[in-house]
Amino acid sequence: MDTKILDVEAALREFVKVAFEKQTYMNILYLLFSFPLGTAYFIFLVTGLSLGFGLLLIWIGIPVLLIVFLAWWEIAAFERQMAIWFLGIDIPSMSLTPLNEKSILGRFIYRLKSPVTWKALLFLIVKFPLGIFSLVAMVVLLAMTMGMIFNPLIYLTGNSHAATLQEAILIAIAGIFVGLASMHVLNLLAHITGNFAKRMLGGHET
Repeated sequence: MDTKILDVEAALREFVKVAFEKQTYMNILYLLFSFPLGTAYFIFLVTGLSLGFGLLLIWIGIPVLLIVFLAWWEIAAFERQMAIWFLGIDIPSMSLTPLNEKSILGRFIYRLKSPVTWKALLFLIVKFPLGIFSLVAMVVLLAMTMGMIFNPLIYLTGNSHAATLQEAILIAIAGIFVGLASMHVLNLLAHITGNFAKRMLGGHET
């Protein structure tokens, strides 16, 4: 019996501890930035690639595509660094350039053939729907949590569904647990996003 009580207490401490960990709020910040950054990446890539391929017949598309190509590599490198800073994960270097390749053209061709380059492009495109999903999840969880926690105040204004003040207070207490559960959900979402970034943005120096 004592062992079961200790297990419950340990599980409860682990459940509550999420609100006092710095990494929780770093994860939430990363998810919060996902929507505006993902939107910007998507607009840039779709516009740039469409314009570049559309202008290939008059050769202007070649420098446009080159600029987009160079830009998405740098953006992906920035995303890799963000994941390292905010999520605290270890992602190998994106660089796949052979050490014996000295010419700019040779490095460019090697990077063009690198699978990391194309995985990075896919990551930046997928970042847009991921950002939307992250934003919706945060808004829904935050609205639900705040609505429950401030239910006694809402009750006093006459807009609560609670029948009594005591019931409104119980809803507020339940809202605290919902808020803690929401943090765990967001941590899980950040963990999944971080693993995706690690798989798509990491290479190995050769």
